[in-house]
Amino acid sequence: MSHAAAAQPRNPKADAQALFEQGRAAVEARDCARAIPLFRKSQETYPARGTLFNLAQCEAELGQIASATQHYKELLPQLEPSDPRLPVTQERLAELEPRLPKLVLELAQGTPVPAELHLDQAPLPQGSVGSELPVNPGDHVLIARWADGRETETRVSLGEGTRKSVRLEPPSVAAAPPDPSQAPAPRPDAPPPPASSARRTLAFVIGGVGVAALGGSLITGGLAMGAKGDLEEECPDPSRCSEEGMAIRLRGRNLTTASTIVGAIGLAGLGAGLVLFLTTPEQRTSVALTPAILPGGGGALLHSRF
Repeated sequence: MSHAAAAQPRNPKADAQALFEQGRAAVEARDCARAIPLFRKSQETYPARGTLFNLAQCEAELGQIASATQHYKELLPQLEPSDPRLPVTQERLAELEPRLPKLVLELAQGTPVPAELHLDQAPLPQGSVGSELPVNPGDHVLIARWADGRETETRVSLGEGTRKSVRLEPPSVAAAPPDPSQAPAPRPDAPPPPASSARRTLAFVIGGVGVAALGGSLITGGLAMGAKGDLEEECPDPSRCSEEGMAIRLRGRNLTTASTIVGAIGLAGLGAGLVLFLTTPEQRTSVALTPAILPGGGGALLHSRF
């Protein structure tokens, strides 16, 4: 491509025509949802009465009553008396007007006018307060922002032909935080603050793990006892034991060892949980955890005095 061709300016009218033709193709395919943005872009690129008429037609078909009414009213003074689109536009306006939802913005007593107003992210002039705003049926979000930074967000839903009022009032000013320098100094004899609940939570967690481990120890111990019964049935004479009996004996030993280890862990966890719980500042106790030799393995004993 030559530099001269590349330097040629874009033709807004041709671009708008191409967009318009794409929109018309979508209309013929009964797809107004796709046609509307094409017509809007075409109208922004190069305004034309035909584009505006087709845009309003599609908006009315999809129930966008406020948008269609606005564009029909914008088109109306541009049409000549002989234009066949004039009676259609007048008829559609007469049909849409009674169906038009209206939103009224009111100020609470003594409330200043907001510095900024946005309806569905589109800015509104301050003169919108107190007047009826035509809106499309459906859900809307109104944001009001005052000069001091306070802001409110209001959600409102309107059906066809309805009229709703929204009262604008800024939120209350939050109380200023206390000045730390004005806080009274603590007395020397003041009792220490209570211990954090996190310590007790940790105590319950560790204790719970200990209880669960003790439960596991009882289960594995029961399995070991069952293995012992199976061994006596399989090998009445220990000196003459089959291979299956030897496997049962090995399984029983492993279960016994596991029961002892899990039981020791459970005792230690339960003891540690009790120590954490009883040594919180609220508890006036003396505790001691000492090792002990228990049947079937090692463990710990907890001594406490209240």
